Amino acid sequence: MELWGAPVPPHLLLLLLLLLLLLPPQLLPLPLPSRVRDPSAQDISLGVDWLTRYGYLPAPDPAQAQLQSQVLLRDAIQTMQRFAGLKETGFMDQQTMAMMQKPRCSLPDLVGAAGLVRRRRRRYALSGSMWNRRLLTWRVRSFPRASALSMDTIRTLMQYALAAWGTVGGLEFREVVTGSAAEADILIDFSRAYHEDGYPFDGPGGTLAHAFFPGEHPISGDTHFDEEEAWTFGEDDGGGTDLFAVAVHEFGHALGLAHSSAPNSIMRPFYQGPAGNPSQYHLPPDDQEGLQQLYGKGPKSPKPQPSRKPLVPPPQPPRQPPDSPSEPGPDRCVGGFDAIANIRGEIFFFKGPWFWRLQPSGQLVSPRPAQLHRFWEGLPLTVQAIDAAYARPRDGRILLFDGPRVWVFKDRQLESDSPWPLTKLGLPAGERVDAVFTWPQNGKTYLFRGTQYWRYDESARSLDPGYPKPLSLWEGAPSSPDDVISSNKGDTYFFKGSHYWRFDPGSVVVATDSPRPMAPEWLDCPSSSQDPTLNPSPRAPQSPGDCNCHCNINDQASTASPQLLLLVLVGGIAWF
Repeated sequence: MELWGAPVPPHLLLLLLLLLLLLPPQLLPLPLPSRVRDPSAQDISLGVDWLTRYGYLPAPDPAQAQLQSQVLLRDAIQTMQRFAGLKETGFMDQQTMAMMQKPRCSLPDLVGAAGLVRRRRRRYALSGSMWNRRLLTWRVRSFPRASALSMDTIRTLMQYALAAWGTVGGLEFREVVTGSAAEADILIDFSRAYHEDGYPFDGPGGTLAHAFFPGEHPISGDTHFDEEEAWTFGEDDGGGTDLFAVAVHEFGHALGLAHSSAPNSIMRPFYQGPAGNPSQYHLPPDDQEGLQQLYGKGPKSPKPQPSRKPLVPPPQPPRQPPDSPSEPGPDRCVGGFDAIANIRGEIFFFKGPWFWRLQPSGQLVSPRPAQLHRFWEGLPLTVQAIDAAYARPRDGRILLFDGPRVWVFKDRQLESDSPWPLTKLGLPAGERVDAVFTWPQNGKTYLFRGTQYWRYDESARSLDPGYPKPLSLWEGAPSSPDDVISSNKGDTYFFKGSHYWRFDPGSVVVATDSPRPMAPEWLDCPSSSQDPTLNPSPRAPQSPGDCNCHCNINDQASTASPQLLLLVLVGGIAWF
């Protein structure tokens, strides 16, 4: 069909078939029980990357030109399941993939030796480095610029978090006064985005903090927190992130501890919510034992209390009824998004000056929306909503469409020549678009407006001749869609209102299971009664994790090995 570009030559199809037939068994996915959904290619790839990153698998041997063996992979999955407290199936099942997507640190759970995984006999882990003195100094060098917590409260929380470790290990922590000639052993900073240590933060709802192990490097022991998080403390985090709990966890790493598999350990890889009253907090036994392996037992004396005045939680905003829209932003469950885009493997849902991020696993980074202008640095405050967005295939630049203008970002930073007019793409003056996406079948970018669309050649950087064409060529697609995305396997999804329409790979005819409700399947919302006029599919509902709903056409896989020096507590994929 001329519309979709030249067909694939028969000799190329034959070559691809031969390559598939010649693949070694090691490259094939593991068999799963018949009752369990086969994992997608992306599930397998992400799972192997995860197991390698956190120490369960050795890096693949490039000399053998193969991935991990089937036996080694199954063994690694079982070890990970044992560590996480899951049923040891040895398969990449739903529970295992869900655990792999939980907020956690990037430090390996198992430390490798000579390329082989060394399983720990104890439930705590030691980093192999420690301070050679018992008196350590600390200082909060920078504070968040906008936070409900005062500077004095933050300093007090840091002191309580350090004291929790000092009591059980006989360590003393002394705060260094600002301006002192002597630099502190543990420097604490609240930073955003790129902050000169090679490990950028990614805004609200993503990376929370990271810390560096003891050593002789100038950055050893330093601890950094993402200032864009909604930091709280107390028995209830109120939808934010408990600063005290994260600080205790991070200071454990700054003292030399790695992760623990004990269920109640503060050193578990995953964020577990508030840790309780800081003045009454005691480390769990597993963490006490781990620290004492490094520093010995502390004196049996009363727990030293910080000298500051007692902590008083900051006032919390009044809570809304359970059936009210999500706070602080709009309700994601009602649909009607301004734009939806696949950006490097994650799905972004934009509504006004807010957006949500959906991980490739199908889990939301956070049920709370992030703020558009705090994430996309340089976007003017006058832009209160965007019409469409996509990641440009040739260079990964991210384009946000705002009426007749286009804002171009490199990662999260606005390009100096932005904005430029939509006419630069060849569209008529004064035109705007409803939706934009790149179709992996031909690498062309499609721009939709009302009942018509244009096709843009990314290589030639011009519109293809003969456009616009009628949207009816996409048989069954809704007119004026909110946006369109494409999955990593080639499925195309049209979104409008509270529903979506799916097209099989390479097809321009809507699938028989369309339309379907968007909110429960993509945005972790309760199911609601469907409109009988929409002809719901008789097939069982699928969640984003059960279908090919996650686009990865611009994702660039990282092959960097884990850095044992750094620990990162993450709530999503840190891809910026």
